[in-house]
Formats: sequence, structure tokens, C-alpha cells
Amino acid sequence: VSYCPVVHAFAIVTKEAAFFYVDPQKVSPEVHSYMKENRIEVRNYDAISSDVTLLASNQLVSLSANSADHKAEAAPTAEGEDEEAEKECNLIWMDPRSCCYALYSKLKSDQVLLQQSPLALQKALKNPVEMEGLKKAHVRDGAAVVQFLVWLDKQMQELYGAPGYFSEAETERKRPSENHKLTEVSVSDKLEGFRASKEHFKGLSFPTISSVGPNAAIIHYGPDPETCAEMDPDSIYLFDSGAQYQDGTTDITRTVHFGRPSAHERSCFTEVLKGHIALDVARFPKGTNGHALDILARIPLWKDGLDYRHGTGHGIGSYLNVHEGPHLISFRPQAQNVPLQASMTVTDEPGYYEDGNFGIRLENVLVIKEANTKFNFGDKGYLEFEHITWAPYQRKLIDLDLLTPEEVKWVNSYHSKCRELLAPYMDESEMAWLKKATEPISI
Repeated sequence: VSYCPVVHAFAIVTKEAAFFYVDPQKVSPEVHSYMKENRIEVRNYDAISSDVTLLASNQLVSLSANSADHKAEAAPTAEGEDEEAEKECNLIWMDPRSCCYALYSKLKSDQVLLQQSPLALQKALKNPVEMEGLKKAHVRDGAAVVQFLVWLDKQMQELYGAPGYFSEAETERKRPSENHKLTEVSVSDKLEGFRASKEHFKGLSFPTISSVGPNAAIIHYGPDPETCAEMDPDSIYLFDSGAQYQDGTTDITRTVHFGRPSAHERSCFTEVLKGHIALDVARFPKGTNGHALDILARIPLWKDGLDYRHGTGHGIGSYLNVHEGPHLISFRPQAQNVPLQASMTVTDEPGYYEDGNFGIRLENVLVIKEANTKFNFGDKGYLEFEHITWAPYQRKLIDLDLLTPEEVKWVNSYHSKCRELLAPYMDESEMAWLKKATEPISI
């Protein structure tokens, strides 16, 4: 599967055996040996159809199964055991969101238990090793993003005569030659190069959304090398990107401007930032789902009559899929299905998109953890977020008049931690840029 360290496959697990259906060419000798040691039988991908038919009639048997051993391992059945309980034990569990209808149709409806896979929640709840790996991966990834911004800032000034990341001064614009011009694709390739230099890098976690001006208003924009836009010093640039590292998966979005942003662009950026902060600092009782929290990121935008047409957050895999359920933070009804739990990860990514003009999105990955509250009403226990993504927010896109003292304190604290964590990866010039990008702000 592109951008994900997994293959297309099916699996059937019974009390006696386990079967893995995959193209044999995708199974290395090492993986095949591991499967065999753990009594997992590898079968051809196409065999799943006939094997589900056998499963329906209770005739699916492993070639290596020892029926005598299985009988010895089976728990004794009490005489007169409740028929309903026995019937429930013989049900075939299928996840309706991931199992295709072609297989479901081979089973009788009274044979099937249609419920979310029990594996989904187990993947979502990160163990301590996964959590440590995710945090380390995000520090390295943040370093790559900062190094990219340093490079891009310099290029926009030298090639296009832009004021740059920090300045809004009037400058004389330049027009680079065809061989030197920067495009949405060429700069995203450069970002990938910075990531590739980091330890444990395996590839991108999804195609980079690298978007200039009006293209940034297209939420899931995908630049094409033949038709993509050229970088523009007088337009917003939004990049949503991530990587697969051996110890974790990343996903980050930042929005920047290398010229002079308009008052309207600043205002919209700041409202998005306020929603981003509001979700980050939330505390909530255990049992709360992402549907209940989605509004927190939207309220600052709603006050100005603005909104965005996507969810606010999704789970992140641990060197797995960049979008991982079963939980999410969204206005969509399915966000009510699973409560948020400690050791889950979730993104915080509000935005605003003005068709034909610009788009803004800010995204960090958050970890859910136990909150130490002053009280504990109803003995429920409370949860809070910890951000693990590290890259600065552009100062000149922030309208300080719209921030509260608490929000200013949050930005300064976040930037201080950025400097501390990313410093070991910076050379002298990169560190000077990072220090300037993370200077304290005041109102």
C-alpha cells in the first residue's frame, strides 16, 4: 500500500488456526518463517473466496493443524450448555467497514456478528515503546520542517526578491529563469530530502499537499509536476506533509507567507490559531468522544462567521497508516462511536479556505493522557492533550490584537520548547533562524 508499510491482504482467525491471504511475492523468507513459527498459514490472496465458503460450513482446516492437540486444548463443554451462548460462540465476526460485500454474501446473516474489529482499538492505544518512538520521530520530523523553511526562506528572497519569512518590507520582485523557478512540486521534493536525511526515515506517510494561493483553498489538493503552480512571494503557501519513520508516523501542516499578508489573511490565520490552541488546552471527562470536542476548534472562526468543511482530528499510526481509527474529532456522526482514551493520538488541524484566494491550516499531533485536575466530579477521571509536533507558527501572520494573554503565553511556551528540542539538529545558520522564528511575542 503506497505510503504505508502494509500489504493488501485478508485474514481469517479461528480458535484453532490463523490464515493470511496475500500475494506470495510480497512475503519474504523472514516473514514466512515468522508466520510459520506462530502457526499462521500463508495462503494465496485469491484463496480467500473459497476459504470463506468453507468457513461458512465449518470445514476450513489448517493443513498443519493437529486435531488431537486442538481437542486437548479445547475447554470442556458443560452438559446442557445454554444454546444462545453456544450460538454466539459460533458467530463469524466481520468488520463492515473493512470487509467486502463479496465475502459477506457467502455467509448466512444469522452466522455473522457485524462489529468493528477489536484490533482497531488495540492499535489506537499506544504502548510505552510506541509512544516514546512517536515523540522522537516527531522531533526529528520537526527539525526537517524547520530546515526546509530556512532553505525556502532563503530561496524566496534570492530568486523572487521576497521580503522573506520575517520581513514585510517593500522589495523589488525578481523573476527567476525557467531552470531556477520553484514550484509546488519542486519545493515539496526538497522537503522530502530534508526528511530523508533523518534517522529511521522510510518514506512519506502520504503525498505532500504543497499548495500556493488559490490551490491552498483546495483541502486535499495534489500538485501535478506538469500543471502545478509556481511559488509566489505575494501568496500564502500551505504545506501538509508527513513521513514514515521506523519508530513512528508523522503528519504536520504549517501555513506561511513570504511577502506582506493582508489584514484579512492575518485575521483568518489568527482565528485558526486560536481554535488550534483551544483544542490543545482542553480538559475533558473520561468517556468524552471527539464529536463533543470538535466545536472547540471552530468557535473562534464561528464568531467571525467562518468555518471549515473537514473534521478537526484523526488518529495516527505507530509506523502504520497516517489516518488511523477508530476515534476521530469531527462533526460527523461516527465521531460519537468511540470515546477518547489515554494513550491515543489525534491530530489538531482546524483551517479556513477561501475559494479562489487562499487556504489556511495548522496541524499538530496530540497525545491523550491523564489530567491532574483540582477536583474529580463524579469520580470520572479527566483527560488532556500533549502536543508532540514541533515547528514554529509564523509571527507575521498572527494578529496579536486578537490573542488573549493566555494564548500569547501558549505560543511563547510552545516556541521555547521548539528551540530546546530542535537545537541539536540545527547548524549555526539554521539555529539563528529558529531563534528568530521563536522569539517571544507580547501584546
